Amino acid sequence: MEISEIEDNLHSIGEPKVRTTAYMRTVYSFSYMRIKMLDPTYMVECVRVFVPVYVKVLAIFPELEAARPRSTSGIQALCALHMALEKTKNILQHCSECSKLYLAITGDSVVLKFEKARCALEDSLRRVEDVVLQSICCQIAEILNELEGIEFSLDPMEKQIGDDIIALLQQGRKFNGNCNDNNELESFHQAASKLGITSSRAALRERRALKKLIERAQAEEDKRKESIVAYLLHLIRKYSKLFRSEFSDDNDSQGSTPCSPTVQ
Repeated sequence: MEISEIEDNLHSIGEPKVRTTAYMRTVYSFSYMRIKMLDPTYMVECVRVFVPVYVKVLAIFPELEAARPRSTSGIQALCALHMALEKTKNILQHCSECSKLYLAITGDSVVLKFEKARCALEDSLRRVEDVVLQSICCQIAEILNELEGIEFSLDPMEKQIGDDIIALLQQGRKFNGNCNDNNELESFHQAASKLGITSSRAALRERRALKKLIERAQAEEDKRKESIVAYLLHLIRKYSKLFRSEFSDDNDSQGSTPCSPTVQ
């Protein structure tokens, strides 16, 4: 069954007032499947160490839900854990689905989001630990030990890739073509290759991801982000000819040329 079909089936179930254990197992099994399908080419180490812990929390959540602590503190603890799981899922999916070029230049920010998600999971699990049965507490304690031992950081090579791309942005070059195009091509090609953008399919995926970021920036009225992402989109379009034209995007027209951004 395709992922989209599973999503449709889950939506058709709806949100009953009393969620059954079977329902919760279906939901979290689906989340587990989604995370197992992640294939990041950036922030690889952060994803690698966080996914196993996230999956373990998903595995025990139906038991926690079935226990149904009736106290106000118990209900609040479960809600906090649910929100922490959502935050963790979002950052993991962000690393898998976002533009690799954009991830590279926002690496420090992404690491901070990983740390915030880790802290949210740890804090919420400690709250839940106080209101559930001892048998589940043992599992929670093991997960907490793992969470405490996790430290997120940028791989030196990933940091260098980000620095190289930022250097291109900082040149503040107008998109009118000049004698430095060869240098720009070499710098961009090296960075893109290290990020796994080495085929026309990968370049197409990157363009689509960048266009989604532009739409989001426009919706948020974030002009600086829009300018930076527009420059990255310009680069990937400009140098997509490096790859064989096996795939095309009908909506990927050259369009108007944006102004070069300034990266602080």
